[in-house]
Amino acid sequence: MSDREWRALVEDMIDYAKHARAHAAGMNEIAFAEDLKTLHAVTRCVEIIGEAARAVPDDIREQAPSVPWAKIVATRNILAHAYGRVDATILWRLVDQGLHVMIKDLEILLAQQQ
Repeated sequence: MSDREWRALVEDMIDYAKHARAHAAGMNEIAFAEDLKTLHAVTRCVEIIGEAARAVPDDIREQAPSVPWAKIVATRNILAHAYGRVDATILWRLVDQGLHVMIKDLEILLAQQQ
């Protein structure tokens, strides 16, 4: 995979993480769980993040060990195959606590690979 291709995948991960956080901005966990439009939008963003993460080459993943690559892909798989049984609490924790850390780690990865 070319440098340009993996960078585009990582940039997609960052962009969709920011979208997910923007969708849930100003909400608390209860409001998030009750707002199906937001819940569905965030679910889709996390699925896209997982798809992109799955495609990032192993040699690039190894350069960012703080990014939980396997968990990101596993979360995508759970969401994609949950058939409507999405756990809003898990998604909320991801949006509220996890995505901003992932964004920073991925931005560092991109900066180090310039």
